[in-house]
Amino acid sequence: MSEHDLIHNIYLQAKALGACDLITGDETLSEILELFLSPQGSEFCMKHRFPTTRVMREFKTFGLESHGIYIDAGEITLYDPERVAIIGRTSAKIYCSQTSLHRIFLYRGASAVIQADGWSVTRVHAEKGCRTIPVVTDNAIIT
Repeated sequence: MSEHDLIHNIYLQAKALGACDLITGDETLSEILELFLSPQGSEFCMKHRFPTTRVMREFKTFGLESHGIYIDAGEITLYDPERVAIIGRTSAKIYCSQTSLHRIFLYRGASAVIQADGWSVTRVHAEKGCRTIPVVTDNAIIT
């Protein structure tokens, strides 16, 4: 399926589920990914389990790792991601030590060990069925 067709199908499905006007149907792949990683977008996707796992896997062919999205990526290790989505058959070790906000999204059964230290602040958004193991040292916070 082409990138354009995939985005158009996502738009139609999102509107059928009652998506807000943030999605117009004219988005580029980068714009769709920004919506997916936004607070409103992630809340909508988690509430409706949207898009389907099959559709998410179709996006894998577009090299989403450069956007911080890992789908069925196996075991990965990440250092100080600003924001990252871990999806499906992905098990991540995530180290957060920079004095900044780190936003981590988990979808479709993904798991993550999140080690925060120093003055880092990590916000985890996880669907039901995902697993996180927080490890906090120093003055770090994981919520």
